[in-house]
Amino acid sequence: MKVLITTQQRIPHSGGLSTHVEILIQELRSNGHEVRMIQGGMIQPPKWKKGIRKLLTLGNQNKFVSRNFREALLRLRRLAEQEIDRFRPDVIHTHDVYASYAVLQCSNLNGLPVIQTVHGPALYEAQMGGVDKLPAYKQLIMDCEALTFKKAQHFIAVDSGQADILKKDYGVSPAKIDVMFNCVHVGEVRRLAEAQIDLPVKQPYFLVPRRLVEKTGVRYAIEALAQVKDSQCQLAIAGQGPLRKELEDLVGSLNIASRVVFLGPVPRNRLLPLFAKAQGVIVPSVPASGVIEATSLAVTEAMAAGTVPVASGIGGLAELIAHNDTGLLVKPANAQELANAMDLLLKDNGLRNQLIKNATEKVEGDYSSETWAKKIVQIYKKYAK
Repeated sequence: MKVLITTQQRIPHSGGLSTHVEILIQELRSNGHEVRMIQGGMIQPPKWKKGIRKLLTLGNQNKFVSRNFREALLRLRRLAEQEIDRFRPDVIHTHDVYASYAVLQCSNLNGLPVIQTVHGPALYEAQMGGVDKLPAYKQLIMDCEALTFKKAQHFIAVDSGQADILKKDYGVSPAKIDVMFNCVHVGEVRRLAEAQIDLPVKQPYFLVPRRLVEKTGVRYAIEALAQVKDSQCQLAIAGQGPLRKELEDLVGSLNIASRVVFLGPVPRNRLLPLFAKAQGVIVPSVPASGVIEATSLAVTEAMAAGTVPVASGIGGLAELIAHNDTGLLVKPANAQELANAMDLLLKDNGLRNQLIKNATEKVEGDYSSETWAKKIVQIYKKYAK
């Protein structure tokens, strides 16, 4: 089978969607399928063209941003048209509504099935970033969602919450939706996790592999560390984002600067050794602008790497983790409860080892990439001509 993977995002990048797509391509190819990928970042306009566009919009940020993105979608559409002619895929698998929008407008689509994995609600994510101040850009996002949710043949939601949004907010028929949790290539995670740590982190430590934005709740992990009883315990934060300065100021105000390490974006091969040797991997997500954390690759990779996931009991996180069985769940935005969970893992090795054992069995049985990819191929076959 020939599969064309499409996304507006650049692959690879530091984030769960990138890992998801890379695992999918690897599994499909290992099972004999032909795969090609196109992405929005493959073709960039020259800087002079952006400058002219800025002049034409008279410095109006709303018009400039929306026109830039409309041009990006047009470039992706043309790229998809070229690849459809050259590759002649049996199915197109998109990973965001922007890629779906571009593909669904291809002049040579000719009934090719378009299947989209829904990683999160595009409009809600954009609203968290302030898109309400850019009405033309917001309307473009809404146009992308409207066309996609009407015309794409099938959707793969990464948790039940995403499926509910599709049904309740966009009227997508339940018959067109499958829920498939994010997965991991267990063997690869373990191989990478065996490497030595080459980053400035000291034992014992907890790892927070999160983007520094509101919904990831990193501030609550920092506040929790200030309450952890072991004054030698560190917090390693792997990720970048607009809240970094604010979070650094928070660390300073709590007088724990010597115990918090901001690592910035860390490539996966250097990050996974940190997973394996951490006391736990913390995913302290909070609801933000209607966005609730879906299934997190950080959780499944923690399970595969042999450590304990500690997460907010919301959204897909609560579906992935069974509290006190395969990990620990805490109330969102509750630094004290998170600190209590960290203290527990630091002092009770018996409990920690049992959680790791249970999580290992869970990830091998339910979240392995081999099983997951086979289910996706069955969806492809259902719609391919």
